Amino acid sequence: MNEGLRVGDPIELLQFGRAKPYLAVLKAEGTLNVRGHRFAHADLIGLAPGSRLTSPQGEEFFVVRPTLARWVESMPRFAKTIYPKEAGPILLYADLFDGARVLEAGLGSGGLTLSLLRAIGPGGQLFSYDNRPRSLKQGADNVRLWYGEPHPAHTIREADVYQGVPDVELDRIVLDVPEPWQVVPHTEAALRRGGILCAFLPSITQTHELVNALRDSGRFADLNMLETLQRPWRVGRRSIRPENQATPHTGFLTFARHVAGRAEQESGVDAGPA
Repeated sequence: MNEGLRVGDPIELLQFGRAKPYLAVLKAEGTLNVRGHRFAHADLIGLAPGSRLTSPQGEEFFVVRPTLARWVESMPRFAKTIYPKEAGPILLYADLFDGARVLEAGLGSGGLTLSLLRAIGPGGQLFSYDNRPRSLKQGADNVRLWYGEPHPAHTIREADVYQGVPDVELDRIVLDVPEPWQVVPHTEAALRRGGILCAFLPSITQTHELVNALRDSGRFADLNMLETLQRPWRVGRRSIRPENQATPHTGFLTFARHVAGRAEQESGVDAGPA
């Protein structure tokens, strides 16, 4: 993505020093007001990422495309999203790969969706379930905003994952719903043997109930649960200290591997692909 900035691109204005970056979407007209410094959108169109700008007040800025992590933290949303500190472990511990078939529920504002789509690439398939009209619209809008158009690997379904999973031969299931244990019975027909289920939950009591449901099903092994803590630091010329504001806890992640049930194994039924 070395071409010049275009209308509709997310952009970020940076300054040397401690000022926070300013994020916006590039428009055909209008101005950006960055802490009293004004820039016309038209003057930014066509610039190469990393270009230097000078405000009317004589201060220097740099215009870049934001990282996906920065954009997820600042993108339009109506509810809490899964932040990068959980998205990273989800991609690695759930072992997302190019070409994977993945179920995501719920869609929400699309924060995790953007990372899942990047991981599976255009050859994969992501099915995003949600039954809330606002989520269906906001999630689709944010995917289109980041990728510039609807992603070819993305299918949004207005569906209640508690009632069933119509998509089959899934490699991964990623759940961000309040009661994921209700989904466990539907995984038998939907998730490939050897596939991975991942769930994000804000409380340990919810996590406990999910883990018990996975154990009781007799079809999940290698159960792991973790919490990610992130502590940003401020590094100045003469001092180094932790940031005053941090979000060390946002939730728990549970991972489990789908395997053949005991009766299925003893009967010699084909367990499917690993």
